[in-house]
Amino acid sequence: MPARPYGQFCGLAKSLDLVGERWTLLIVRELLDRPKRYGDLLGALAPISTDILASRLRDLEAAGLVVKTTPSPPATGRAYELTEDGAALEPVVDAFVRWGRRLLEHRRPSEVVRPPWLARAVRALVRPDRTGDLVVRLVAPEGGVTLRITPGAVEDAEDTTTPDVVLTGDAEALARALDPTLVPDLLADGRLGVEGSPDDVRRLAALFAPGA
Repeated sequence: MPARPYGQFCGLAKSLDLVGERWTLLIVRELLDRPKRYGDLLGALAPISTDILASRLRDLEAAGLVVKTTPSPPATGRAYELTEDGAALEPVVDAFVRWGRRLLEHRRPSEVVRPPWLARAVRALVRPDRTGDLVVRLVAPEGGVTLRITPGAVEDAEDTTTPDVVLTGDAEALARALDPTLVPDLLADGRLGVEGSPDDVRRLAALFAPGA
């Protein structure tokens, strides 16, 4: 339990007692993809301080949401992994991603962007009733991410995998491009590049709900 619990018999208050501290849900976001070592988390979450990261990980362990694990070779050392209860926070994280999408129109110069966060946006915004199988690559100045989208999952793909569609632009443009209704204006403004056959581009657009 946190040092200052809300003291309310309410599911929201009880949840925030465990994951409402600053940085906590961002740590969960990072661990949803795969287990990570302390140093990897510290780099991915910069500018988090090492003291805060250590404290939040201890709290998550005490709450039964994170455990230490030994990664598969060739990785060495110890890593942190979500428990089943911790992984069950994925819909919560994705709901925040969807809600916060409208806040991504203007990026401050000091704000960091990392390719895995683009992948999280795709996972949060893709339609649950989607069909087919499509490989898409999103490329921002900070790097790219390649994803295979199937009816049952959105999975990382090797960068050597040939994508069906490539979207290129800055972080703001790529975030907005996941709403098909905004793509024509992004293309007209030259903020978004699209590579792929017309059929594949249409298939990609169908994976996301307009205005979602």
